[in-house]
Amino acid sequence: MADLGAPANPYKAFHLLLYGTMIAGVVVAFEGIRSLGEKLSAPATAAGAIYGSAAGQVDVGALLHVLLALALVITTARALGTLFRVVHQPPVIGEILAGILLGPSLLGRFAPAVSHYLLPATVAPFLNVISQVGVILYMFLVGLELDPGLMQQRGQATVAISHASIITPFAMGSLLALLLYPIFSSREVPFTNFALFLGVSMSVTAFPVLARILTDRRIHKTRMGTVALTCAAVDDITAWCLLAFVVSVARAQSAGAMRTIVLAATYLGAMFLIVRPAMIALSRLYGNRGGLTQGLMAVIFVALLLSSSATELIGIHAIFGAFVLGAVIPHDSQMARELTDRLEDLIVVLLLPAFFAFTGLRTQIGLVSGLQEWMLCGLIILVASAGKFGGSLIAARITGLGWREGSALGVLMNTRGLMELIVLNIGLELRVISPTLFAMLVIMALVTTFATTPILHLITQPRPLEHEAAAVRHLPVHSDEPDHSAILVPVADPQGVAVLVEIALAATPPHAPPPRVLALVRPPLGGVRSGLREAEQRVAPRSPALSTALDYAWENGAVITPQAVWSDDPADDILRTAADAQIGWILLGAHRAVFGNNFIGGVVHRIMDGACQLPVNVGVVIHSGDSSFPRVCAIADCSVHGRAAMGLATRIARQKDCELHAFIILAEPVSPSLVDPNEVNGANQALAQMLTNATKMVGRRLHPETLPSIDSIQIAQQSKNSVVIIANNLADHLEYARDGLGDGRALILVQGSEMARPEIAAAAD
Repeated sequence: MADLGAPANPYKAFHLLLYGTMIAGVVVAFEGIRSLGEKLSAPATAAGAIYGSAAGQVDVGALLHVLLALALVITTARALGTLFRVVHQPPVIGEILAGILLGPSLLGRFAPAVSHYLLPATVAPFLNVISQVGVILYMFLVGLELDPGLMQQRGQATVAISHASIITPFAMGSLLALLLYPIFSSREVPFTNFALFLGVSMSVTAFPVLARILTDRRIHKTRMGTVALTCAAVDDITAWCLLAFVVSVARAQSAGAMRTIVLAATYLGAMFLIVRPAMIALSRLYGNRGGLTQGLMAVIFVALLLSSSATELIGIHAIFGAFVLGAVIPHDSQMARELTDRLEDLIVVLLLPAFFAFTGLRTQIGLVSGLQEWMLCGLIILVASAGKFGGSLIAARITGLGWREGSALGVLMNTRGLMELIVLNIGLELRVISPTLFAMLVIMALVTTFATTPILHLITQPRPLEHEAAAVRHLPVHSDEPDHSAILVPVADPQGVAVLVEIALAATPPHAPPPRVLALVRPPLGGVRSGLREAEQRVAPRSPALSTALDYAWENGAVITPQAVWSDDPADDILRTAADAQIGWILLGAHRAVFGNNFIGGVVHRIMDGACQLPVNVGVVIHSGDSSFPRVCAIADCSVHGRAAMGLATRIARQKDCELHAFIILAEPVSPSLVDPNEVNGANQALAQMLTNATKMVGRRLHPETLPSIDSIQIAQQSKNSVVIIANNLADHLEYARDGLGDGRALILVQGSEMARPEIAAAAD
């Protein structure tokens, strides 16, 4: 300890004095400068100043309004997107609705003061710039997600179906223009531009949304799924090229349009002949550098900006340049994957909500007011749906697909989503469509996208596709030779994997199959990703938890069966896997509830609830530390949970050749000894038989102790440094069972099932 009477450090005092002198000097100097400056005079307006000039008055509160608007629309978009995902709809529908609901259609109509404060007119230009940047980056990632290999899978048949799904709605939309042009257009807009744009708006298919629907339903590898993906990929490229042509026509006269087309063709040639080889070389450099460095990111962003600027200068809009640059980057390269990983959250969470808000400000549903306008809106929806559905179905039948597959294909091609909104905003910017028609077409995009999933569910019968979908997900189908002693180990957190695997190995009987370690990885929630790249990957190398399990098994010379799938609903997939393979045990880690200290929350709680209806027992490792097994402590009674807990403890003690201390909670007062079944009656006869079987398995290593009631203090003292296995119905009486053991190695909460094979008997066989 330092001597309190020691003198202070002179250097410390000197430093404090120096700092104080410096601060005082700066203050005195500034006061002198300020006193001199106050006597100076300046001109009324500085040269080049924007305030009070023709540039217009700057809203000093614009930044505040933009930040509030973004915060509000992000919150609303995420909430509605999650809600629509719960009802098995694409989240993009809820995100689009968020912008519309916050605009003049709802908030502006019923709470105009709030709407004016959150989204005043001065905010629109700022949101427009942010949304344009977001859309450019979004289209860049859409190009990255587009797999050129899809267009080679089905050859000419899919190209024919795709072109039919574009030509038919395009022709019907152009025909509909004869009716809508006199009502919703003006003399300043040539009919040719109006008809071309209306045709394009009917022809768009949202490839990311369509692919996400297929991957969510796990039918993307069925014949219908692969055809739909290929058609959507071809449709995407064709539709954007067609849009580029229409934009060039709308922006220029006939002579200018031809010049734009020639320049666009030159641009495409340069991108595929010059830029694509450069991007291939860049992806190799990425591999040499071991990652996406800031220098490589700068090169890619500069290329993106130059490509977008080139197409904007040509006259076919900047988003086309972003899309093409994404398409020329090798789709399967690790560089493309990391680019998507880095950019997607920024785009989907921050930038696209600005686009939704800006679109919401432009969308005025109230303009569609009279009966005639609503009937015309219904006609637009009918024409758009019939064109896509009819063209796809007829072409599918001609190329050899059945009625069911052709109908499903037609429904899928009607998915429009965010891509349609991008097209519509371009049309509104070019003044080709009026605000009223814009609102009608937005409604059409929402209705057709919303209708896709339920109609597809009605058309595609689940049972014929069930086996095929299970194969795609790598989930097991029904086994002819089930083994009820098999253990399923779902893993998510790499930190607890070693203990879970060690316990599962210890609980596996000698002649039983090795534990099946299952990694369930949630796919990205919509947004830019189509889900195809993730679905095509072998998930095991991409799952840190499964990699940890494999490393642990290899280091300890153990055998496990690794299995990994993408899963939107982990609890449902875990239960389905256990039921299909007729597995006897599910062993998983605890999941602390968001609020409170309960360890049985979230997915674990759902699994335990669902397992009650299946012949499967559940073990939850609530607290884990060292995975060694000096001894095992079981806390059980005569209930189904107690019998399962005792069975699991007996398995581990026999396999690990360790002591088993069993606390038996009596159901009714009886003699302290339960070794002789004649001394017990009623429910405790099951306990006697259970202990008899356990004695056969572990012999003298079994130390039973009967208790008339639960004594938390006694059990806690005698179970130190043990693997504690406790029946679920008894855990509420032991405080340390919920809080974890401070000096224990593992605490396993066991829930038994009445439908499961008697665990202690199975272990004794």
